[in-house]
Amino acid sequence: MSTADTIAALVFWVSAGLIVYGYVGYPLLIYVLGHLRRGATVRGDVCPRVSLLVPAYNEGRVIKAKIQNCLELEYPRDRLEILVASDGSTDATAQAITEATSAGRIRGVVFPERRGKAAVINSLVDMATGEILVLSDATTMVEPGSLRALVSNFADARVGCVSGVYRLVASARDGKAKPEALYWRYETFIRHSEARLGAMLGAHGALYSLRRELFEPIVVGTRNEDFILGVAVLMRGYQSIYETRAVASEDSEEMTGFSRRIGLAAGNYQQLGLLMKRGGWLRNPFLLFELLSHKVLRLLSPFLMLAAYMGNAWLITYPGYRAVFAAQTVFFIAALLGVWAPLRRRGRLVIAGPFYFCMVNAAGLVALHRILRRNGLVEPRTRAGAVTERPAA
Repeated sequence: MSTADTIAALVFWVSAGLIVYGYVGYPLLIYVLGHLRRGATVRGDVCPRVSLLVPAYNEGRVIKAKIQNCLELEYPRDRLEILVASDGSTDATAQAITEATSAGRIRGVVFPERRGKAAVINSLVDMATGEILVLSDATTMVEPGSLRALVSNFADARVGCVSGVYRLVASARDGKAKPEALYWRYETFIRHSEARLGAMLGAHGALYSLRRELFEPIVVGTRNEDFILGVAVLMRGYQSIYETRAVASEDSEEMTGFSRRIGLAAGNYQQLGLLMKRGGWLRNPFLLFELLSHKVLRLLSPFLMLAAYMGNAWLITYPGYRAVFAAQTVFFIAALLGVWAPLRRRGRLVIAGPFYFCMVNAAGLVALHRILRRNGLVEPRTRAGAVTERPAA
């Protein structure tokens, strides 16, 4: 090989190796480490006062069902308060919350202007009286015994955050939902393995809980606050774990869409920025290892995919590399074909899988472009309680 060929081969193998490690190697490694761990957390029959917080924005289609779902949870009524807030909704959300409040079923809060989810959560925590905070998205339905299951883990003084399991109810209306549901099962596998080590990265916003004294006000404009709050608990020396008996379900159609993926990717970039400013993760080598393996490599994946493809293209004259290049090309062609929804449905995961994987990584590139163009994600106002998020480009 020439010097140029050697460099191309190095680029290809390093890029391909990091992709394989990030998506396969790390999950398997963390799974093995989790099974080797001794000293599982202790559950107990405890019944602290719980505050269930549900922020909602324009969720008129589901808010009544969500309120009813909260009321049907199995937990002593005198030990549970339910706070539901409308964040400047322009549909029927505020009216439904007002009606439920008037009936004495919940503590409802209606903010006349949109303030942002982080600001709403901060306000709800200020109003809450529970020792344990439980947060849940308005679009998810929680199984009846989930609160008791979550709370039982706080009998262990080492536990600071407990996440429930997030399940997507798969449908196939446009061919995107099934890969999304499969992806979340994959993510659940990783988080469950991390949780065996008491070091689950973040939590599922659909349903998670933490000790009231460990809550830190969220920076206004923060996306994916479930990740930030969960990692903050780890930084303070407490454990963050999974509770598989606590389940929140959502129609997978709610999670699909390129624009939603762009928002999630932007949130991932923002999370890392906030953690870098905080700096506490530097004092926790294992947390740093998790962040690099689980988060940073995911954000680098689009660039690693491009580097691997280009390095492979340079080496196409070599038979072995030619075969790998052909396989990569077929993968990307399948992803392009998947843009057409009917073909995704007919091709099943052979088409939908590559399409979904490439769509997620493309969303990451778009998110990064918007961040660089706008030179930041969040601009808090100086007025108390007010929030400004830069509009999507």
